[in-house]
Amino acid sequence: MRVVASTRVLRLVLALLALAVLYVAVVQIGTRLLDGVQIDLTQDHIYTLAPGTRDIARSPREPVQLTLYFSRHSARDLPQLRAYAQRVQTLLREVARVSQGRVRLALVDPRPYSAAEDRALAAGLSALPVGPEGQRVIFGLVGTNATTGIADIPFLQPDKEAFLEYDVARLIHELVTPQRPVVGLISGLPVEGEPATGMEAPGLPPWTAFQQLGQLFRVQPLDGRTLTAIPADVRVLLLVQPDMLGAGAVQAIRAFLLRGGHLALFIDPDPETLPPAQAVASAQASWHALRPLFAEWGVSFDPDRVVLDPTLARSVSPQAGAAPEPDPAVLGLGRAELSHDDVITAGLRSINVSTIGSFEQTEHARLRLVPLLQSSGDAGNVSVQRVLDTPDPQALLDNLRPARGRYVLAARLTGALAPGAQQADIVLVADTDLLSDRLWVQLLPFFGQTLTSPFANNGDFFLNVIDNLSGSSALISIRGRAVAARPFTRLRALRAEAEQAFRERRLALQQQLDAAEQRLLEIEQVRSAGGTSDRLHEAEYHAASEKRRDIRNELRRIERHLDTRILSLQWRIETLDIFLLPALIAVFGLLLMAWRRWRGSAAP
Repeated sequence: MRVVASTRVLRLVLALLALAVLYVAVVQIGTRLLDGVQIDLTQDHIYTLAPGTRDIARSPREPVQLTLYFSRHSARDLPQLRAYAQRVQTLLREVARVSQGRVRLALVDPRPYSAAEDRALAAGLSALPVGPEGQRVIFGLVGTNATTGIADIPFLQPDKEAFLEYDVARLIHELVTPQRPVVGLISGLPVEGEPATGMEAPGLPPWTAFQQLGQLFRVQPLDGRTLTAIPADVRVLLLVQPDMLGAGAVQAIRAFLLRGGHLALFIDPDPETLPPAQAVASAQASWHALRPLFAEWGVSFDPDRVVLDPTLARSVSPQAGAAPEPDPAVLGLGRAELSHDDVITAGLRSINVSTIGSFEQTEHARLRLVPLLQSSGDAGNVSVQRVLDTPDPQALLDNLRPARGRYVLAARLTGALAPGAQQADIVLVADTDLLSDRLWVQLLPFFGQTLTSPFANNGDFFLNVIDNLSGSSALISIRGRAVAARPFTRLRALRAEAEQAFRERRLALQQQLDAAEQRLLEIEQVRSAGGTSDRLHEAEYHAASEKRRDIRNELRRIERHLDTRILSLQWRIETLDIFLLPALIAVFGLLLMAWRRWRGSAAP
């Protein structure tokens, strides 16, 4: 019996060794044969690079060196930041892999007072005190090549994960494109900011959309009053409420289009960034100058009419401190109002506009008008003056007559302007307010810097227009990717339900506590005024103190009960999420084993 037992043990050990060798062999062979092969099963394919990123990664003619600086040691107590750093590394490795050797990646942990920290700071990266104890963390990306030099992302913000791939692709694009496309700008609005003119007028910064435009393109301001020819190096002409165009400028724009130039025009019946009286005059002047061009294109635009849409109305506060209410002149356009067929708007989700106009194709149009943004079918239009004279937004809807169809709020014009002329490519937008910060981005101070937190895709829409017209459309497909973070949404819902269940009881107790403390304060005032205390006051004071103590104890009990319930919910859901699948596999294996044994015992 001992010999048989020893033989079984020996066979078992040999089998385990054979399995171990087989496992290592399979892993090694699979690593070599399947190198570069991956399957992205995430819902939004967050680990799959966009086609534009692949094109840009393979575009360098000379190697691009990417260096990711991350203070791993200083961020040891910041799990969220460490998780995001892992996400960044995964993306950069994928970029380097698809580049076929054109993009190289290095990872550096710049410890305090080290040479690596000096190099990171010299490259322009920021060391921010983001740790709980104020420890400084460097988390940025530096790209270099032999010709263009250096480009960087000073700090990789976790809240900008949706734009991470775009930012990385843009950094490479900057390095491989020594000369950025030139955008000629004619604007009647302070889009590039205003200089300070004294202590009372400290000046205004550029609009965020135009700051981003300047990062991608070389913006060349043009004077519409004296312009007689568009410079030859201008690839895209950008007109924003051009209320100062002379006759020579209009002829120059016509010639620019006939030779194949690309035009983006933002014209607004009520540019709210100007005082009301000046806004009306600006709209009339812009339309008066551009009317001959619109007539040639076969497009009509009414500078006196504003589109109202009760279905798409956004809630805004009519006055400072007032409760928000729906304003039919301020519209939130969703995916149903954005064209799904044009690359400019296909990847966008929401755009906010305000006091927008509309375009319409005339009967004998030379160019084809293709809508990019449209209203709902419930929209109508009213005069600009009525909007300016009506403080109550809901009163604007009185006697509003919906149009028979949807208003075209922005459109692309294509076709030949004249026989033999090159194909025109023009984008028209009947609003300029959508470019201003208030409709799409929140600016937040962050350790001496200003973070931009977009809440709509207005900036993406604007840059997509210029990108597309300039021909560098590779970046368009990259913006607004999904994020890797997947919170327990069911847990959040259960937490909200639990908090709601205790909310009424907690509010009632809080009111009783406030009343008790107010009564104690009154008694204290009476006692202080009288200089002495009588028995009545002493008894009442004692009773109020006892009541306050009981209420505070009850509030603490409710808080503990709420925390216990939430932690219990969290534990159950996380346990199910982690162990459910392994448990099912184990049960399946046991059932399979039992079934085989049953078949073996049942066999003759």
